[in-house]
Amino acid sequence: MAYENTILALPLPWHKDVWEGFSRAIDVGRMPHALLLHGTNGVGKRRLAMTLAQQMLCGAEANQYACGSCKPCKLLLAGSHPDLTILEPEEDGKKIRVDDVRRLCTKLNTTAQQGGWKIGLILVADAMNINASNALLKSLEEPQGKTLLILVSDRLHALLPTIRSRCQKQYLSTPSEDVATHWLKEVSGNSSDVAKAIEVSNGRPLLALHNIESGTLALRQDFEAIIEGVASGSLSSVEAAQQCVKLNGNNIIEWYMNYVHRLAVNEGQGGGDRRLFQFQDRLMSARQLLLSQSNVNQQLLLEGLFMDWAQSSNAISH
Repeated sequence: MAYENTILALPLPWHKDVWEGFSRAIDVGRMPHALLLHGTNGVGKRRLAMTLAQQMLCGAEANQYACGSCKPCKLLLAGSHPDLTILEPEEDGKKIRVDDVRRLCTKLNTTAQQGGWKIGLILVADAMNINASNALLKSLEEPQGKTLLILVSDRLHALLPTIRSRCQKQYLSTPSEDVATHWLKEVSGNSSDVAKAIEVSNGRPLLALHNIESGTLALRQDFEAIIEGVASGSLSSVEAAQQCVKLNGNNIIEWYMNYVHRLAVNEGQGGGDRRLFQFQDRLMSARQLLLSQSNVNQQLLLEGLFMDWAQSSNAISH
């Protein structure tokens, strides 16, 4: 997949130790042929993958980051570096197809046009279907010289065990609240919404930034008001589902799961009650249903969830 004009990325502050490890491996020629960056979404896995790819392709010597002025960097900035291939689903929720993976593998098996590294990025690796995953295995089993394949995944368990075992895995954790808050205030220029954005994003800074910049934060707050209305009995399950009809189903489930998670870890709001964990399991099943099927009746699904939520909330409060 072609990539658009881009900027040269730098590692995020909370990736400092991981980046230093990559830099040491580059310096001594010990980079793996396949790297799997995994962790929850919104912590900067894509950013780190792109930063590493740019550094590997940069033509300058002894630079900690891509220099921005050499020919390879200029090609990167123009979105036309011939030795960087980026693969991701055509649309959110879609699968990566076997033909796309085969084209990527063919590209990685050819000679580098710039005479350096060849880099392949699979930005949503867990979106590969079974045939695409099997097609990738051959490249992982027979790595070429000066070739790096970087896989990015929010759901490590969704990858084939054989793919996981052939990659060097690097887990990227959520930063501390202080680090996330400081960074978000600096980059957003919006200190008033930062605390709430961090809270509803479960501390994930890039997700919090997206929520602020896209207006999603306001939508999430409105949705949480609906959840609380159902819990208090001021909204019926049907009314609540109707108010959510124009929202993305996957987003709704993620917001709901984050809300319930915050309740479960907050001892002052029913934390530890088994019903919260049971309802979280119900939400996970609903998410899997949305991911696996394209014709789900969202209205009926939400009505069922809100009905269960009303019952769970009533039991917890008593």
